[in-house]
Amino acid sequence: MSKNTYIQNEAKNGFKGWTKEGWDFLLHNEQYKTVAISSLAKILEQNDEVEFIYNNLHYEIFASADTGYVVNIYSSNEKDEYEQYLEKNNIDGGLCTGTAKDAIEFMM
Repeated sequence: MSKNTYIQNEAKNGFKGWTKEGWDFLLHNEQYKTVAISSLAKILEQNDEVEFIYNNLHYEIFASADTGYVVNIYSSNEKDEYEQYLEKNNIDGGLCTGTAKDAIEFMM
């Protein structure tokens, strides 16, 4: 099975079980970046949250209580006892009032 067929099959299954490092690979590959962004957006729409790594930064995106999506970027994947990222590692963040796809692309 070629890589292309493998990626296409994984995309059909929503990349279930893919690691954050796997997403990083897809996002850095121009051939697969579009499908990766679309898949992450779909996960965000279905689960109201998604986490992934891009350029050695840890992205946390979740639905805002009001409107849109909160996007937080961390320098480390360190989390506390409640599985929340440590605030001291937050390097950027903001509110995206667009679509889930917009939120994924918001700070890339």
